[in-house]
Amino acid sequence: MSINKLISVKNPIVDAMDLLGIDHDKNIPFFTRQAVLAEEEIGSSYQYITKREVLTIKNCIACLPSDAMYIDIAIMGDLGCDCGDLRANFCGGINLPSTYGTANNTFLVVDIGSAAEGGSLRGFCDFSVQNNKMVFANNYDGQFVTVQYLAPEVDCDGFVMIGQNHIQAIKWYIIWMYYFRKFGKNSLEYGQMNKAEEQWYRECAHARAQDAILTESQRAKIVGMFHAPYIGIGLSRGMNTTLGNSYGY
Repeated sequence: MSINKLISVKNPIVDAMDLLGIDHDKNIPFFTRQAVLAEEEIGSSYQYITKREVLTIKNCIACLPSDAMYIDIAIMGDLGCDCGDLRANFCGGINLPSTYGTANNTFLVVDIGSAAEGGSLRGFCDFSVQNNKMVFANNYDGQFVTVQYLAPEVDCDGFVMIGQNHIQAIKWYIIWMYYFRKFGKNSLEYGQMNKAEEQWYRECAHARAQDAILTESQRAKIVGMFHAPYIGIGLSRGMNTTLGNSYGY
């Protein structure tokens, strides 16, 4: 199983400056903004870490943490920030849909039982996300909601952490924006800008493809979902087309 580690966004910034042959501190704020935009464009959930927060509802609104990017799941009540994974501990193993990236038509899982009893699912409570706020369909003033969400991780200097396989893509995005800002009547800069843009799109697609690579356990789970004993077994599970027989034994 491969591991995609998180590293500081400073790495592609330094790589871009080295490739451009510049070493000016005044460019770092500009390069940092472009690097964050590029990382958001790649859009991998692997670049985020899981956090939990207990929010107080005021009338129909609960303000999300400022670093929240995606809501995974929410359960009514104060379950604490150190309650562990909400799905595993309070949803009874039920495979509930995630709210990754959704802005409306989402749901709230309502837990009536106590955390010590394991809780019990009693229904759903509709809400939408507007301007980093959870807006409920009904008034729950004074009640609590425990939210499990994804947030970007930062290093000790406050720089966003990115997937290590995103370095090349972000580097070329920075170079593209650098030449775009400088572009004038210089035909050489125009050519370099177009070349960097093409390289960015190529590396961006490659980074997304690497993020989507399945592990062996994920592949086996998918194969198990779509293959039954009556219709055979999938290629990725047992069939060997070069050695042995076609049945995998």
